[in-house]
Amino acid sequence: MKKGCLILSGLLLSINILGGCTTTNRHEQDNLAQVDGGIVAGIQGKNPAVTVFKGIPYAAPPVGSLRWKAPQPAVPWIGIRKCDRFGPSAIQQPQAPFWVWTKEFIIDTAGGYSEDCLTLNIWKKSTSNNKKQPVIVFIHGGAYTSGGSSCDVYDGEDIAAKGIVFVSINYRVGILGFLAHPALSAESSDAVSGNYGILDQIAALKWVQRNIAAFGGDPGNVTVMGQSAGSGSVNSLLISPLARGLFRQAVAESFNFAGRTLPVLSDMEKSGKESFKDKTLQEMRSMTADELLSVKYQSGPVVDGVVIPKQPLDTYKSGTQNNVAVISGNVEGDTALFGLITAKTVQEYKQAAVNTFGNRAEDFLAAYPAADDSELNQTLNRLNIDNMNALQYMFAELRSISGHTDTYIYFFTHQMPGNDGASAFHTADVPYFLNHFSEARAALWKNEDFTTGRIMSSYLVNFAKNGTPNGKGLPAWKPAEQTISLKELGGSFSDINFTPEKELLWKNFYETKFGISVGT
Repeated sequence: MKKGCLILSGLLLSINILGGCTTTNRHEQDNLAQVDGGIVAGIQGKNPAVTVFKGIPYAAPPVGSLRWKAPQPAVPWIGIRKCDRFGPSAIQQPQAPFWVWTKEFIIDTAGGYSEDCLTLNIWKKSTSNNKKQPVIVFIHGGAYTSGGSSCDVYDGEDIAAKGIVFVSINYRVGILGFLAHPALSAESSDAVSGNYGILDQIAALKWVQRNIAAFGGDPGNVTVMGQSAGSGSVNSLLISPLARGLFRQAVAESFNFAGRTLPVLSDMEKSGKESFKDKTLQEMRSMTADELLSVKYQSGPVVDGVVIPKQPLDTYKSGTQNNVAVISGNVEGDTALFGLITAKTVQEYKQAAVNTFGNRAEDFLAAYPAADDSELNQTLNRLNIDNMNALQYMFAELRSISGHTDTYIYFFTHQMPGNDGASAFHTADVPYFLNHFSEARAALWKNEDFTTGRIMSSYLVNFAKNGTPNGKGLPAWKPAEQTISLKELGGSFSDINFTPEKELLWKNFYETKFGISVGT
């Protein structure tokens, strides 16, 4: 009898015959799944009802001749692949805690860094019925140049325990994920280059479509979710025809494409050529990872006519976006990264207002006054927060020009306990959405943290299941409509509304800037 694995009544039984598949016990057999490439074995989570699979390859290693090419199918393996540890993170500068981001926000470097990074992780709850569970696919942040799925804050165990199959992915970042170059475009069948990281994400979503049923997931109900550059990636997927039909809902944390102009392929090809000077493509592919990390290049999505056919504003105006329900929002501390105006004195503030608002500058200065320098920081903070929230509303309005799906917008204000500043900092909403409270802060968590996590994770689970965050026992969350209104996540979970005067001011400003008319 030849070596092999039998599938009996849906249960994968491993048989060790003449050096065949690795022998497993009955408990391990319950944690097996057949996927592209072979059989994978998961491990029990901290919650015994949850099984975790880490480091599953969803594509071939993008190395050698596959460097700077679209992801290819995973390489098959023999026997059972034990998936008990995260795969390597994408090539990047070594990561360590910095500024407000403590250890739980930094990738687990035990797995190292490698070009062979196209892996994903799955948390799933064991069920006694055959009902398929909704799926969430999480895309990490890191400014398109760093990050990975092994951060402690991305742990999906609690969400899985609530009846969701939770998937997190690695993808190529930096110059390996986003290099545009005329030689790369010339060898491409589509005559484009640059969006390899986005293509990785699309490949992972296609892998989910083919394989997630083996983990109890419903390929017909996938929510794509990301934070920071992961949110930028979600926004890219929302306007990419290559991602059409791969997800039904989207969650975008701390970034949206309203008002964003992406670089175009021709400009980035020139930049890529300048970065590598006269090197041939063969020489570029022969460079070591360390050599590549020393090359200066601006990484991020590019309008290439194929993966991202046109600018976000043009996509929404033409109604060619992927029309799915969306949750989108910011955190209070995002103004440190996405502030509209910066100034050190009132005089600088007034000049910045003229530069930004033009003939509307006096109206904005009247709505956001600063009599002297002592009031300036408070004024700038209020203006920049209102701008972020107004842009979230405009994102919803752009989506509604020709779309018919709801957008739920939020503003996260809850301060995480610890020495991380006086407001909710960038990325601080992730642990609450996933209801995962790191042991690194075990002595700091309070009842209000657990309450905030319970409500926010319930919103997320409801949204993944039904396309709306609303559910029994939760503060009602209205989708964006005629007026600027957001759900505060944290505190009393009340609605945040603009005064009529400020609402009209921001609407008129962005209506003119975007060339659209929105509800009044």
